[in-house]
Amino acid sequence: MKFRSVQLIITLFILLSILLTLAVAQEQPANKSQVTVSWDEFKKLLNFDGENINIPLQTFNKLLAQTGVKTVPPYTIKDGNVILSKAEFQKLVDQMKAPADPAANPPFEYLITKSEYNGKMNENATDFTGTFKVHVLKEEGFLNIPILRQNMAINELTVDNKPALVVSEGGYHKVILKGKGEYTVKANFSVKSSLDRGPHKIDLYIQQTPITLLNLEIPIKDADLEIPQAQQIASRIRGNSTLVSAILAPGTFVSVEWRKKAPEAEKIPAKLYAEVYHLISIEDDAFKINSEIVYNILHSEIDGVRFTIPENMSVLNVSGEGIGEWQEIAQNNQRVIQVPFTYGKKGSVRIYVSSETPLTENGMANAFIGFKALDCVRETGFIAVELNTSAEVILAESEGLEKIAVQKLPQVLFNKSVKPLLFGFKYLKHPFNAVFDVKKHEKIAVPMAVINSSNAVTLFTEDGKIIHRIIYNVRNSAKQFMEIALPENADVWSVFVGNQPVESSLNSQGKLLIPLIRSRSTNDQLDTFPVEIIYALAGDRFDSFGKRSAVLPEVDLIVSQMIWSVYLPNDYTYNYFSSTLEKEESLRGVGNLFGDARRDYDSSDMDDVLSELSEDEEPSVQVDKLKRAYSRNESKSSFRNVPMPEEQIARQMQAEVGFSNRMEGLQKESVAGTATGILPIQIQIPTSGQVYRFARTIIKSDDVLSIQVYFSSSWTNDVLRWLIYILFVLVLWLLRKQLVKLINLLKSVWMLIYEWYNQHSDSITKIAQSKMTLVVIFGLLMITWTFNYSFLTVILFFLFWVSVVYHILNYRRTKSSEKIEVKLPEENELEVKSKPIKKTKDNK
Repeated sequence: MKFRSVQLIITLFILLSILLTLAVAQEQPANKSQVTVSWDEFKKLLNFDGENINIPLQTFNKLLAQTGVKTVPPYTIKDGNVILSKAEFQKLVDQMKAPADPAANPPFEYLITKSEYNGKMNENATDFTGTFKVHVLKEEGFLNIPILRQNMAINELTVDNKPALVVSEGGYHKVILKGKGEYTVKANFSVKSSLDRGPHKIDLYIQQTPITLLNLEIPIKDADLEIPQAQQIASRIRGNSTLVSAILAPGTFVSVEWRKKAPEAEKIPAKLYAEVYHLISIEDDAFKINSEIVYNILHSEIDGVRFTIPENMSVLNVSGEGIGEWQEIAQNNQRVIQVPFTYGKKGSVRIYVSSETPLTENGMANAFIGFKALDCVRETGFIAVELNTSAEVILAESEGLEKIAVQKLPQVLFNKSVKPLLFGFKYLKHPFNAVFDVKKHEKIAVPMAVINSSNAVTLFTEDGKIIHRIIYNVRNSAKQFMEIALPENADVWSVFVGNQPVESSLNSQGKLLIPLIRSRSTNDQLDTFPVEIIYALAGDRFDSFGKRSAVLPEVDLIVSQMIWSVYLPNDYTYNYFSSTLEKEESLRGVGNLFGDARRDYDSSDMDDVLSELSEDEEPSVQVDKLKRAYSRNESKSSFRNVPMPEEQIARQMQAEVGFSNRMEGLQKESVAGTATGILPIQIQIPTSGQVYRFARTIIKSDDVLSIQVYFSSSWTNDVLRWLIYILFVLVLWLLRKQLVKLINLLKSVWMLIYEWYNQHSDSITKIAQSKMTLVVIFGLLMITWTFNYSFLTVILFFLFWVSVVYHILNYRRTKSSEKIEVKLPEENELEVKSKPIKKTKDNK
């Protein structure tokens, strides 16, 4: 009994160690540490001193999974733990199995590593024996392994020279194998073929294996065979048969074609036919000629070709498949280009020739005579001309050429060309020539760089400082510097190109030179990069009223579109703006005389607004988020004559909201020493103020960009407003007698109108009740609407609907009056039906 107890204790200890090890391995596979507990703790863990075993529910489930029992022993659950008797626990321990190693599972259940097909062709069929090396990796169970397609007729199938079980399913003949090991499967099958009648071809569907061999015996002496899928073919003659051995590339299909080898014919000289395609690209100094010669070589192979070139032509390159090193020789007072082949060629051969012919000094009488292919039976060709310069090309004369429309030229010439084709020619034989006059004209310089858009922000401080931040979005191909004409007293604080600080300089004219980078090309278009400059000017302090102006610097690039935002201090009313740019719609006229067009901004939420923005968002979404920094007026701007896309408005609002953050960032960079310079003063950017916008398109370098604003302090405007009110009341008091006369005159006119209406009320009522009135008003409404008489259209539209409503109400009143019935309470029941009441002046 003691022995069984000791055995049980040891078994429990081993079991707990295994479970703890598995749990640690699952949670921390890379950790090799161990868990050690004392014997007393171990007994407490399992409650071993009692009659039952107390283990956690998770451990119990793992124990069941490890043993694989189907009948769960009786147990109870207390406090989340499973309570088992010692006997039941001992049974579970005895049934435990070693855990399976997942790494020991094979990656495949089986592999077919090699297949060999041995065939012998008969008169009407070909008999094959297929040998397959099959490796079964699965330990237990049966496997159905596909061997051949189901459309093949199998005579016999063996496994290790013993008859095997075969099933046909899923379009395949499958052999049934069981147990791990290597097997040799042989299958005898037949494929339909014919020796006498065509087609002399066998199509064989095979098993895809890494090693595939094909051996075939054809009862034809010295037969020619073609096996497209073969990487290597060997054939030999045995008696009256041809034996073929082939190594096939891995695949599921092989095709074998054969024919009787034809007796060798007497070798005859090769015949050459040539078709030449010339593309002449006219440059500033030469004809660049891109030629393609297509040879059709008949009868025999040749080792090379030759062609002659004129005296003024220089051959730059000769290329093509299987072309050796070409060379130029002199033969019979002619310049001959010899083009050798690296192997004998027959059939269609293409040769590509690049050459050039210099233009004459004055550009006139430039002749093109092409080159002549030698040793050819016939040569024909086509010529196309394109212009790669700004010169004018005239066809002076042509000989031996047929001028054709460029649309009828072969497609190969269109594929070679870059520019539109000007002339097209066709020739049937040599000699021929085409003479061109090239007239050069003075070239107009085009901009190498352009400013796609510009966002400018100007800040006026109350103490008189003016700070400009201008961002130019530049598209540059080859320009080295951008020139900016700054005012003489301007202090440049920072210059950034492509979001990187750069060092700028001044030229002899005092203009700021900013080095540019080249735009990156994306989808054959140049991207833009930002050029940012921040500079400051000193001005006069804001008084009670006055005028302030600002001018943006001139740049030597064309600006496609610009938006300029102007920050102005609070506590002032900006009565009128004048500018060379277009003002936003709210600033037109005197609409801002009393601050009606005022737009306030508050930078307290600017950091949160900027942090929420994303480059992937639509511009309209960005604008909606940026609205939080503005108040008092619509955050967006509209311009009457300058169409502004939503994206440009969003970019400008970001520049406005981020102005103070940008200045703070520059100050931090100056302190850290990461910027190219140090800000000369510490600027406290105002956190609130007013902002107004201006815009313009197509700005040249000499265009003046300026604004002027007339302002007054808030109390001055309030005084002015009260003075206007008092003045208005005073004028009314002084003109009180004339006003009384005017009121009396209006009263008399009203009485005349009222008397006229009373006199003609019957006629007016008839006209109003007439349906013809409705038709006339509708007709007049259509006429005025057609000819865009807006005021009359509105009036007639109002009268039309009044007339419609009147007729509807009158119709309902008439119908209701006709249906009134009055019953009297007498013996002879008297029914009185009401008649329509005739309207008079009294009951109207």
